[in-house]
Amino acid sequence: MANTRPAILVHGLLGFGPKELGPLNYWGTAFKVPSPIPRFEASVGPLSSAHDRACELAAQIKGTRVDYGAAHARRAGHARHGRDYSGLGFVPDWSARRPVHLVGHSLGSPTIRCLQHLLAADFWGWGSTARWVASITTISGVSNGSTLTCFFGADERTGRVKRASIATALFLIVEGYAAATGAVRDAIYNFDLDHWGVERRPGESLAAFLLRLARLPFLAGTDNACYSLTLQGACADNAVWRTHPGTYYFSHVTAQTTASWLSGRHYPSPRMNPAMLPHATYIGGKEFARPPIPVRGFRSADWWENDGCVPAYSQKYPHTAGTHPVGLEFDAQTPASRFTKGRWHYSWARDVDHLDVCLLPQADQIGWQRQFYISLFERLAALKLGSAPRRRPRTDQKRIATTPP
Repeated sequence: MANTRPAILVHGLLGFGPKELGPLNYWGTAFKVPSPIPRFEASVGPLSSAHDRACELAAQIKGTRVDYGAAHARRAGHARHGRDYSGLGFVPDWSARRPVHLVGHSLGSPTIRCLQHLLAADFWGWGSTARWVASITTISGVSNGSTLTCFFGADERTGRVKRASIATALFLIVEGYAAATGAVRDAIYNFDLDHWGVERRPGESLAAFLLRLARLPFLAGTDNACYSLTLQGACADNAVWRTHPGTYYFSHVTAQTTASWLSGRHYPSPRMNPAMLPHATYIGGKEFARPPIPVRGFRSADWWENDGCVPAYSQKYPHTAGTHPVGLEFDAQTPASRFTKGRWHYSWARDVDHLDVCLLPQADQIGWQRQFYISLFERLAALKLGSAPRRRPRTDQKRIATTPP
């Protein structure tokens, strides 16, 4: 074993932390299998932007009050500070010499990439660098956006949810998630939007709360989960978030659709979670009249294969903007010595939908899911991290504290 640095697991859109939805466990068997390294489960805003979620994640790891940044908060229109995790940090001595492994599912993937971006910029004035992150692992990650956001009302040109569609989008997202997970609709958690001044009132029904939320400017802008998941939002992020030479990068691609021999469109497998069948069908044939992002040679068909929520093309590694070197395709038997820092290594999990890998595997996939996490944690433990270089004291260098719009 090369290292014992802890792994921090970060949930996706409408996800939840431990005990927030009673016995329902977001990470399935991930915390039940043996692991050579410590594991922690984060709880970040289920509808918040990648930036806001990254700030909440940082505070939970270090054990401090959430700080979204003065400039960002002013631009977005919400409070600068959030919940206080002082004394509750997963890794209070977090540093370049004591880095962490970050693991993100779905929207958790851009969340952890944004966190490394902020650490590299020393956003909180902690003296942080990109080397505070030993590795990044994305699972069903939305690394380049998902065309499913258009299904929920995002404008194909701007990526923003149209004001007239916000209420409908909220209900579709929550209802779809509740149906897919079996969660009780009216018992679903608070959405952790305290910094927006939004809290679910005692006795308030979920429908009433969603209608109230839809009237606020929150979802009409870009500082929300939906925009972070669009092709436009991801493209802007990829242009700014670097793939750092001192970090290992892994992506696990899930897919459960099949191409039609006649049209080439992708259709879901009968084994897919029934609640995601319409989503998979939509993604599998989504056509754009013109490219939604400035990518040379953009083809709608590239984005058709999917896992019910995210195109496989988006999951492999960041590629719509910026420079993100690619390494090798790997599997559970690939030795750690073959992985190179600063490159995206990817692995395929076919016939696996978006929730099989965490929440709800089919009965015959529980064993597969257990082995998936055993292999994941063993892979992280086998990575040779090396010692971090000493940080030179700052002189007149200005701190960079910017994020994509």
